[in-house]
Amino acid sequence: MPGTGTNNGANEEPTKPRRSTRKSETWKWLVPFIICTASLILWIVFLYVSISPLHPCSESTGVPVVDLVWSPFGMEIEVSSPSRLEPLEDYKVSALKDGTPWSGFPRVLSDGNIGIGPASEHLNFTDLMSDGKLSGGDFFTLEGLESGSQYEIILIWAADDNVLAREIINVP
Repeated sequence: MPGTGTNNGANEEPTKPRRSTRKSETWKWLVPFIICTASLILWIVFLYVSISPLHPCSESTGVPVVDLVWSPFGMEIEVSSPSRLEPLEDYKVSALKDGTPWSGFPRVLSDGNIGIGPASEHLNFTDLMSDGKLSGGDFFTLEGLESGSQYEIILIWAADDNVLAREIINVP
């Protein structure tokens, strides 16, 4: 009978199951999210490893191992890969010109101008991360150097005056 609803679907067309659009919409944002998250994690790991590779401490003294590298970009000496991050005040720096120490050196390492040499040379230090710790990328800048002179920068562990690194610059 028409309109009574007792036909039980005998004359009705079978209905097609409705496709769920929820599942396809979920995948539209989930896949890019997973790819972006994985890329970000890989990028962070790469930066961490490239900025501060770990080196062992000196076994005899337990002080950090630090390298100084002459920069090709000017009168800069860059700190390269300290074995651990320590506060700047745990270090001292000494400066020599032609083998003679600058007056008032060694001095506790600090960000900014460290001191002035015998011929008005300037030694500055830049804490690149501004975190108060000696880390890779921090650098010393020398200004006003006299041609024909030799300068030496020495990084010292303040607790026992152990020389950690030194760099010699011959000015042409």
